[in-house]
Amino acid sequence: MRKTIIFLTLNLIFIGISFGQKVDCGDGITYSNEKQTKYDKRLSEYPKIESSPTYSDGKDELNKLIESNLKVNEQGKDIIFRLNYMFTITCDGQIKDFKTLGDSELSNLTNIKDIIAETNGKWLPAKKDGKPVDCIYFAKKTIVGNKY
Repeated sequence: MRKTIIFLTLNLIFIGISFGQKVDCGDGITYSNEKQTKYDKRLSEYPKIESSPTYSDGKDELNKLIESNLKVNEQGKDIIFRLNYMFTITCDGQIKDFKTLGDSELSNLTNIKDIIAETNGKWLPAKKDGKPVDCIYFAKKTIVGNKY
């Protein structure tokens, strides 16, 4: 009986340790793609790498997804504006820290944040020295309000 209790206790400890571990990836630094952000001083704080995160279905499919699901509220219907946005793709392909850059009022005119959130888990992380790392994904979209 005592051996059974010890065996079960050790198994529970092992299972707890195994499931409690975080995915071992990244190096604790968030990078940005060198070409994508080279001339944008707003992103100068991020170390640059050549790699960038990619949407698993491809950039064209991401653009189609955004275009077909984008909604503009009534305030944005009468204007044309450029929406600059960014988010981090973590080393395990998850989205975090979505934000729009520039005029904060513009971020409230569309549902772009919700559309991007729906793509969570469908991203391939950037790599540095062959290992997945956290990296900024930066994009721009010109929106003609009355089109949506």
